Amino acid sequence: MIGVASAMHVGKLPVAIPALQQSLGLSLVEAGFLLSMVQVAGMLIGLFIGLLADRAGPRRVMLGGLVLLALSSAAGAASTSVRALLWSRAGEGLGFLLAVLPAPALLREVVRQPKTLSRALGWWGAYMPAGAASAMLLGAWVIGWVGWR
Repeated sequence: MIGVASAMHVGKLPVAIPALQQSLGLSLVEAGFLLSMVQVAGMLIGLFIGLLADRAGPRRVMLGGLVLLALSSAAGAASTSVRALLWSRAGEGLGFLLAVLPAPALLREVVRQPKTLSRALGWWGAYMPAGAASAMLLGAWVIGWVGWR
């Protein structure tokens, strides 16, 4: 569930772009930057998050990531400028990585049977498409109902 909820933060943005363009005057270039913030965070700090999870423990890092993800999402909803939205999206990218990268290590700690571990890791691998697709499918309806904030 953590992975799916985290991946929804990646998938929520594409359907919100038209509303953001209308509300904040977002340009296509700025939209591209917003969409790529998670990938930039992964490219720059993914390895360090793995090292942090090894030292601090995967559960602690994942919980911190979920908190950062929630706070950054709330900050994004309160944004009144493109700059503030970009910063909140950077926080979401970091929170996403903190929440999902340590998960396989946590599964290895918790699941002892090799066959069960293989199955658990297989299910874990489905988090990104499940979460992103859910956000894209539900996002237009949610934005139409309550707005992008």
